[in-house]
Amino acid sequence: MALELLSSYNTWPELLAEGYESGRSATSNLKFERTPRNIIVCGLGGSGVVGDFLRVLSFIYNFKVPVHVIKDYNLPAWVEDSLIAAVSYSGETLETLKCFKEAVERGAQTAAVTSGGRLESEALKIGAPVVKVKPGLLPRVALPSMLGGLIGLTDSIGASSVEHEKILEAYHELRNVTVDDAEPYANLASGSDITIIGACGPYSIVAERWRQELSENSKILAKTESYPESAHNDIVAWQAKRNIKIGFIAVKGGDRVCEAIMNYVTEIYKRHGETLELKLGQPSLANILKGALIAGYASTIAATIKGVDPATTPLITGYKKMLSENLKL
Repeated sequence: MALELLSSYNTWPELLAEGYESGRSATSNLKFERTPRNIIVCGLGGSGVVGDFLRVLSFIYNFKVPVHVIKDYNLPAWVEDSLIAAVSYSGETLETLKCFKEAVERGAQTAAVTSGGRLESEALKIGAPVVKVKPGLLPRVALPSMLGGLIGLTDSIGASSVEHEKILEAYHELRNVTVDDAEPYANLASGSDITIIGACGPYSIVAERWRQELSENSKILAKTESYPESAHNDIVAWQAKRNIKIGFIAVKGGDRVCEAIMNYVTEIYKRHGETLELKLGQPSLANILKGALIAGYASTIAATIKGVDPATTPLITGYKKMLSENLKL
């Protein structure tokens, strides 16, 4: 399974480009009366992180429309004049289906990003845009497909401003990433009792993605520290000596302040365990996806080292069964 998963990660450049075109074409025959005042992305897990990436991009590229992410089964009170984008790779995520249904009942503008399932069916019933993404993947592998689709959708209605040039730049950057780039990080994570990934500013989403990938693919205990916030709480924990083997991955890049912060905390990390840096340069779509792709490769390699199947997630399956018994649509 690991080799198959690595092959799937290899397709990220194409998934991004195809997703973007799918997103733009989803609204080709649909005219919004006005540009939404907010973008609200509903989603969980490997689908929900798509909204987190879009929110970070809204700061990098100065969107005129704010992006909010809902990882729950209830919407906020202020959905009027908002675009509710429901993102579920399978189309069967109950929390996301409930958010979509509630958005429709409240008269909000809606769209769906999915490979099919009930979400596609519900969206088609009301004539909402459906951004179809490539089926047959694990949701976490389909990140660039869903993100590209969401960007294409929001770009086409004037709610975001990433545009084709940035997609092309990311496409070429992703093609330059190799499995070899990830091997040192895989060795660090697989040999640690806990792996901490620290990042500053926009790159906090990359650190969060690493935590998710190490948890799902490698079944490794991982923790995210997001700076500058974590400099006011998390770093205090490292004043004490720990009797566990700790690995640190410091995601670096950004402005002068972030560089200074990460240099400071990296020195703290070095007192407690092995430290590696992931240098990404200035924040951009290309660089945050590069960091995420290296995480995918590293977590899959680490799964092989630890002898675990990266695809199996029985605890998530059990959670979904429990939820279906308690959240009725």
